[in-house]
Amino acid sequence: MGAMPTLVAAFAPGFAALLAFLALPPIVLGTYCAGVAILIAGCVRAFRCDIPRARGLDKIVALGPVFFAVPLAVFGAEHLTATRNIAAIIPKWIPGHIFWTLFVGVALIAAAISIAVRRLAGLASTLLGFMFFCFVVLMDAPGLASAPRDRFAQALTLRELSFSACSFALASTLANDRWRLAAQRIATVARYVVGLVVIFYSVEHFLHPQFVPVIPLSMKMPAWIPFHPFWAYGVGAALVAAGLAMLANWRARMAAAILGIVVCAVVVLFYGPLLAAHPADINVGMNYFADTLFFGGALLLLAGSIPPEHRRPSAVAQPVAASSAPSAR
Repeated sequence: MGAMPTLVAAFAPGFAALLAFLALPPIVLGTYCAGVAILIAGCVRAFRCDIPRARGLDKIVALGPVFFAVPLAVFGAEHLTATRNIAAIIPKWIPGHIFWTLFVGVALIAAAISIAVRRLAGLASTLLGFMFFCFVVLMDAPGLASAPRDRFAQALTLRELSFSACSFALASTLANDRWRLAAQRIATVARYVVGLVVIFYSVEHFLHPQFVPVIPLSMKMPAWIPFHPFWAYGVGAALVAAGLAMLANWRARMAAAILGIVVCAVVVLFYGPLLAAHPADINVGMNYFADTLFFGGALLLLAGSIPPEHRRPSAVAQPVAASSAPSAR
């Protein structure tokens, strides 16, 4: 009988956490459930099929589709639960705000499932790239044109553009032989686009170190999070180094992979505590967490689309090999 109170005490924190989770508002609970479901499905696929075949840094790159798909599911669920709030930001000249909000929500969830489990992932990532590009043309670019000096509008426009580029980069890795040349060109364009975006973000980190790291959005760093200069200048340095490597195509695959790992680490170490401090606030907690994870996953997708560098034989070794070969005469 004495073991019963001990057992209850052991499971009490878990029960309390479960009750707190179930008490979240439906708008937030749906995003958590969608994100966790895709995370589990994607990890099962990755650890069974992709990671065992990868070597070295590519084992982390293999998780890119998972980190990319989870935020897609989160934002898709948000479209379905916070429909009216999201519909309000659609330009007024576009008819059927509710319809398009629900349509995009279903499309995001479908793309998340497809990319996580690798079923029709090439088609899903291609359509996703076009969708994000439409967001840039129809919403972000007009907003930026009306306020060209708004640095947050600049950051949001470049964010959507990088998501579009990395979606196409994923599609390029899944193209068949018929489209291989076009896919390589698309991956090259994506590398240049993302390289320019991360360099712009790095400049913002050095000019405005008081704002949250990675994607320079409008929220300032909370006072309770320590080491503000480390987050700002450390992430800014990583961004500029990786961006220059991508533009120069010098160890670009490694640079994109390492930057993706850095961003995902920032998600865990910076945005994880932020989410834990605001679990019921979808704008401050979940959206910043998912948005930054999305960018980290996108960088890993880009890394997967860049061909690995092969070591060239040294100039000293070539004559030795030639002299040891039998003469043709």
